[in-house]
Amino acid sequence: MMLSEADVLSPATLKECLRIIADSSQSLRLIAGGTDAVVRMKEGKWRPEVWVNIKGISELRFIRKVDQQIHIGPLTTHTDIVNSEMLKGKADVLIDAAREVGATQIQNAGTIGGNIGTASPAGDTIPALYVLGAVIELSSVDYKRYIPIEEFFIGPGRTVKKDHEMITNIIIQPQEENEISIFQKLGPRKAQSISIINVAIFLSMEKGTNNCIGGKIAFGSVGPTIVRAKKCETMLTINPLTVDHIQNVAKIAWKEVMPISDIRASAGYRRDMASSLLERGLYRLMERWVSQ
Repeated sequence: MMLSEADVLSPATLKECLRIIADSSQSLRLIAGGTDAVVRMKEGKWRPEVWVNIKGISELRFIRKVDQQIHIGPLTTHTDIVNSEMLKGKADVLIDAAREVGATQIQNAGTIGGNIGTASPAGDTIPALYVLGAVIELSSVDYKRYIPIEEFFIGPGRTVKKDHEMITNIIIQPQEENEISIFQKLGPRKAQSISIINVAIFLSMEKGTNNCIGGKIAFGSVGPTIVRAKKCETMLTINPLTVDHIQNVAKIAWKEVMPISDIRASAGYRRDMASSLLERGLYRLMERWVSQ
């Protein structure tokens, strides 16, 4: 699909962009980093009449603290997240995930808003946002509304966002001193790989002990949307997180996921790897906790 100049609009401000998507009678698609666009066009999936290039809207690229929350603009790149001093120790799972998004060039161009908007079950930052209790801000010309991330996705490539809305903010709850988090990924090769399976883990710990007092576990690429491992989460708090108990928790993971077989991996392999990734992630988290 070749694009002429008339097929692309480049608003300079958020207000201008919202007006464009409100007033247009043509099919539109927003584009920022564009890391998925060429692939999707070749697949015949993304063929809008007009592309709206929002890369130049600088007011949508930020990481800042507001009251007790951290706000992240949708044009914030994965590199911005990896290098953010504000996120270190406050959203380690998101930093880990952003570091796993393809090669350096992809991290430099790709944005967190794009990762969310694409709504792929394999999107690396999405499980991390699940365990951080993220809320998505959607804006239109007339209003803003706030959607908990677990209510935002309704299927592969599908969200509750309406055509006249766009993502304008991602709000997360930062880690406290007794909280630790990590992201683990299995891909077919080290760089530029779509996840075969990934997992984000967030633990609240009792100070001075190995007792977990609460946790969240979210798997990606094992269902039509991200899967919260509720049974595993409940088990976290039953006993101290010793080697034996971590193994017991991990054994339950294969019951939580709903993978399919595709060109990258079989459903059975993904089930097995769900347990293995969760076990590895819990071990690494406990190493971090003990070393603090």
